[in-house]
Amino acid sequence: MEDLFAPALPDKTEAAHNLPLGLNDKLFIALERADDFMTESRLFGRTDRAHTAAYHMRPFGRPMIEAYFGGALAADLEAGGAAAFYDFAVAELTGLLGHDFARRLMPLQIHPWGTDRYAGGAYSFARPGKVDCRNILAAPVDGRLFFAGEACSEHDFSTAHGAYRTGIAAAERAIAARRKPE
Repeated sequence: MEDLFAPALPDKTEAAHNLPLGLNDKLFIALERADDFMTESRLFGRTDRAHTAAYHMRPFGRPMIEAYFGGALAADLEAGGAAAFYDFAVAELTGLLGHDFARRLMPLQIHPWGTDRYAGGAYSFARPGKVDCRNILAAPVDGRLFFAGEACSEHDFSTAHGAYRTGIAAAERAIAARRKPE
């Protein structure tokens, strides 16, 4: 962040450092004969280890599976590319539902947040004792530079609606600042 601003913004840089991004990647998989599963049901790949995924079956009634990969597992799979996510999911799902289940699946879409050069991760988290950094990050600079995003939300961090609400608030502050006579 320091490289992006001149002059540098050390308070913002430190706040951002204390609100790092974790990983929570999602893979969407088409599912044939989806009616075999209840809408909005869940499966867990493994319950005896952390290196596993969670599977949301038929989200919103759609004929698909929304697979969640977090933390170290997501980082490991990102290193292997999109196919690594699908292969991992198929291995876990066939372990749960039988080898033939693989024939009912087709990968649709993945977005690896950690390798996205504009995102650099998924949801923010505050380091211990650093929750106040959300307000520091969100504070405007000289009434001319405004910040938004889920990391700037005091109550709705790590959510899309937190990002949306802080974006609206920052836009309103920017509009108000432009309306003030100089």
